[in-house]
Amino acid sequence: MVMDLLWKLLISNAAIAGGLFMLVLLFRRWIKNPALLHMLLLLVLIKLITPPVWQPRITLLSPGTGASVSPVETAPATDGTGLLAENESNANTELNAFNSLRKRMQETSKGSSPATITETRSETSTAETSIEIPVSKPAWYLRLAATFTARGWTWTSFLFLIWTLGTVICCFIAALRIFRFQRLLKLARPASAALQQRAGALGTRIGLESAPQVVLLPGAISPLLWAFCCKARIILPERLLAELDEAERDTLLLHELAHYRRGDHWVRLIELATTALYWWYPVVWWVRREIRLTEEACCDAWVTQTEPDKRRAYAEVLVKATGFVSQAQRIPVATGIGSARILEQRLTSIMCDTLQHTISRRGKFLLATIALLLLSLAPLPGTSQAETKVAEKPDQLPSVEEILDGYRDNIQRLLPMEMTYQVLIKENMNCINNDRQRVKEAELISTLKHTDLKTEDGKVVYNAEQFAIVVGSTLRDAEFLKSNLTANQVKSRLAGWVSERSFFWSDGKSFQRRWPNNLKDSELDLTPRKLTQVALPHYFKSIDVLSAIKGATPPYRVWFGTSSSFPQGQGRITDNFNRVISHKTRAPLAVSQFQWDEKQDWQNLDYFMTRSADQYKIIGWKKHEGCRTIVLDGCFTPIHEQTGLRNRYRIWVDPERGFLPLRMEMTDVNAQGQAVREVYRHLEVEQIDQFADSYYPVKIHFQNYTVDSPGIQKQNEKIREEKLDPQSLAPLPLVPGRREIWTVTSFTANKPMEQDELAWEFPQGAVYTNDLDGNKYVAGRPKQLPLPASPPPALPPGTPAPPLQVKSWLDGNSQSLEALRGKVVFLLFIDGIQETDYSQIPADMEKPLAQMRKFMKAFHSKYSKKGVVFLEVHPPGTEADKIRAFHQFRQFETPAAIDLASQNGGKTNILYDGANLDLNFLVIGRDGHIASTQQSLENEQGELYFYYVANKLSIPIHDDENISEEETMNNGMRIMEYIVSEQLDKALAIEKE
Repeated sequence: MVMDLLWKLLISNAAIAGGLFMLVLLFRRWIKNPALLHMLLLLVLIKLITPPVWQPRITLLSPGTGASVSPVETAPATDGTGLLAENESNANTELNAFNSLRKRMQETSKGSSPATITETRSETSTAETSIEIPVSKPAWYLRLAATFTARGWTWTSFLFLIWTLGTVICCFIAALRIFRFQRLLKLARPASAALQQRAGALGTRIGLESAPQVVLLPGAISPLLWAFCCKARIILPERLLAELDEAERDTLLLHELAHYRRGDHWVRLIELATTALYWWYPVVWWVRREIRLTEEACCDAWVTQTEPDKRRAYAEVLVKATGFVSQAQRIPVATGIGSARILEQRLTSIMCDTLQHTISRRGKFLLATIALLLLSLAPLPGTSQAETKVAEKPDQLPSVEEILDGYRDNIQRLLPMEMTYQVLIKENMNCINNDRQRVKEAELISTLKHTDLKTEDGKVVYNAEQFAIVVGSTLRDAEFLKSNLTANQVKSRLAGWVSERSFFWSDGKSFQRRWPNNLKDSELDLTPRKLTQVALPHYFKSIDVLSAIKGATPPYRVWFGTSSSFPQGQGRITDNFNRVISHKTRAPLAVSQFQWDEKQDWQNLDYFMTRSADQYKIIGWKKHEGCRTIVLDGCFTPIHEQTGLRNRYRIWVDPERGFLPLRMEMTDVNAQGQAVREVYRHLEVEQIDQFADSYYPVKIHFQNYTVDSPGIQKQNEKIREEKLDPQSLAPLPLVPGRREIWTVTSFTANKPMEQDELAWEFPQGAVYTNDLDGNKYVAGRPKQLPLPASPPPALPPGTPAPPLQVKSWLDGNSQSLEALRGKVVFLLFIDGIQETDYSQIPADMEKPLAQMRKFMKAFHSKYSKKGVVFLEVHPPGTEADKIRAFHQFRQFETPAAIDLASQNGGKTNILYDGANLDLNFLVIGRDGHIASTQQSLENEQGELYFYYVANKLSIPIHDDENISEEETMNNGMRIMEYIVSEQLDKALAIEKE
């Protein structure tokens, strides 16, 4: 059956090509342009080898009155999942047709009983396997027919075997002739430099960027253009060239260059393929002859229009070249100078006619119309309508592996691809209302105590410290929400804003991404190609760049642009993807299918469409927005230990457009795969563009869902008014919230990029970090010497306090931490008094400093009475008189020391606080260990605790224009005093335990 279908397709192509050729011959007398005639003839050859796309059935033999269709075959078929398979024609591809026929034969051979098979054979024997043998036929015919019948052959099979054998012989003869000519080409030598330069100059005149190489060959051979498995070459006979003058050589070169300019050497390959496949078809040989004639006419037109004053010289060189060859040469895929049989006709046209070598717009439109109508057409002859219905069955569902491979292959055909894109975020009133509700909840939580939060069995959920962090986190989030709930911000959120704008290039193994520092700079060009050392700090000063080269060491290089602190820029090179800014985006990038070493959480289509096949389940066929899609379920996350749930993604895949997802829904399912939550996020691919034979999503809409805050509020009011049980009410569904629209602004498929454009160097003077050795470097320095060693990290709480390594104490009395063991020590590092003149305080600073002095004095007095020892360390070089002036201004004294000098600053300061050289304090407990540090209060948890304390003291922490600068400082000092006092009180309390 498969062979029969292939036979019909080949015959269909041959019939259409023959009909087209007859039309060309019929209208040939009105076609004066040889270039147009040449393209029409070439369409005939191309049609013969064009795969069919549209295969309408043409009924040549109607079924008899007794013909019927089996009710089993006409019954609706399901796809195995309970979904009705949509009965659309699967004849649009040969593969589907072959699969349908193969399956039908397998079903017949497996599912039929012997009696049924016998009955079927008896009914179809006259049409397929049996051959009627008239008594009048000779004996040899009877024996041959009996042999075919015994072996299950048909006349169609026999003819197909002859066809294949003839194709093999044609290919062998062509290969033998090519091999012989290749051996002859070993005698060729390059032409002189002058002749090659002349060929280049003539090629430029007819629009060639570079002319093919000219070589000379001894022997009687026609001048020709040769381009088989090598670069195109013009081959000229050496003895003939010696007989030509300058004008004749020019016209001879122009003739062969015109063949190259027109691409006639590619036509030879089409001729070779069609002749090998249709060697028995006279139309092919006839078309080949006519194509050669029109090619020579077109080249004659090129020569006469380029060199109109050399018509006679050109005519004479044709005569000489034709007479130079003693006999016709048969060199496959070679383009020569023409046959002697039409020489007289060509000479007349050259001397007398005005020839054309280009096609007008009308001619191009005619060619495009013919190609569009005929090249994809392949009607199948000899098939009745009833037979078609029996043969065609609904498309079988492909396997998961076939779907994923189809997705990958589609994207692979686009690589390397270059694009620019942007992400637009829009929100609606559901988002605004939800944020307002969260602010109210935060305000409610801030009024609670940690003992108010209990489980159902009465256990307290958080201790006091944990609860403080929870409240601080809630309050910090609420402050951020409040800043986005102003009138201007609400207006901006509803209108939408661009959150990301990038350039991206990827070949699947390496990539480069560029993004602007200022998203509002719409004029900034992200796509300049060269990342030179000169261009980076100037051309890319406002652009960050990330390059990744698979297989390189290190593979990642990132440029952070320039700034006032780093005018030459700064960067990083690393082998850890998690140390650089992610390039994740919404559309496929064909990167995640490669096994990069880093663990990544990419929220793009590649992430969802390149998982292991065992993580998917095919649901079936389903219509989506008028497209026939395959529905998949995918679970890519493990079951959560506490909830017992996992994420499920339901994906609608378009098999006709690269297996790209058209829709994807996210929800939660239990261990049995049952959905326990409604869809909380979905995406829609709103636009897919075709590039060559592949497809790419150029616009993707992501829709997130949120809680219905107004609905919940109304529901709570109803519960209070009607005294209802909250469990008796169904939960409210989620409502649409934030939207993200990912849009390609430019896209180029198959655009190569040199590797040196990925492995660019940092500009001179740029500071960058090398994660492989942990050092910082300055680009351009000899041997790339590292910068001075970075200070050690600050000592964390719980570390034994090291001895104080100071130069001298102000009062001459040394202080030792070992001697102070059993006491709580408040160690303060002070910087900046050397440059301050406390006798001349500016007027605008008097009040703030007086305020700070009051707090410090009260704080010192309070805890000195409790036994806390205050020590202070000043940087190296600080003068004693400056310290005394500071103490006098502060109105209280504490033991003070001047630190020892080191390469990076004060030795004790570096030892305790690392790189932190600003005002800083530590609390050392009675056991000699560091109890708390200022840095430990400035991390994320310290920030959350700051919000908690501010709320506890009823101090507003958001910016308010009505609060004065003095009040703002006062509030900050109150919060810091509370936090530091709490640390000292904890350290002091240890003695009592």
